[in-house]
Amino acid sequence: MLLSTVDFGLSSESWIEHHSHIFGTLYYSDIFECIQFFSARLYFQAHLDFELLRLADSESRRIYSKMNTGDWWWDMQDQLPAGATIMLVIYASDRTHLQKFPGNLYALQLYLTIGNIGKDIRCTPKRCAWILVWLIPCPPRGAENTDEA
Repeated sequence: MLLSTVDFGLSSESWIEHHSHIFGTLYYSDIFECIQFFSARLYFQAHLDFELLRLADSESRRIYSKMNTGDWWWDMQDQLPAGATIMLVIYASDRTHLQKFPGNLYALQLYLTIGNIGKDIRCTPKRCAWILVWLIPCPPRGAENTDEA
C-alpha cells in the first residue's frame, strides 16, 4: 500500500485498511495516535497553547486572538479535574482528482490538526501541522458496485 510510505513521523503501521462493500477500501489512521504525535513532537512544543489567557486592550475590552483566549475554552477548562487541559481537534477535508488513473477517479481526504498549535504555525503549509487521517478513493459517477455483498 502506497500510504504506508507517507511519512508524517508516525509509523507505517498507523494506516488501517478497511474493506467495505458499500464504500470500497477506506484508509485511515488512529486519531489518538495523531493527537499524541502533535503533543509530543518537539518542533511544536514551543508553539503549543495549554494555559488559559485573557487579553484586553487599554480600554479593558477583551481581545480574542487565539483559541485559548475564548470564553468556551475557559468554561470547559473549569469543568475538568485539576491538572487536565483541553486538546482541541480540528478537521479539514479536501477532494483530489487522481490523474495517474484512467477515468474520472478522485479521492476524499480528511486532515487533522490540534487547535493548541498557534495559528501562525498551523496555517502555514510548510510547517506540516496537518496530518492525513482518512482517505476515501471514490469511483467515477455512474460506476456500478462490483462487490458481491
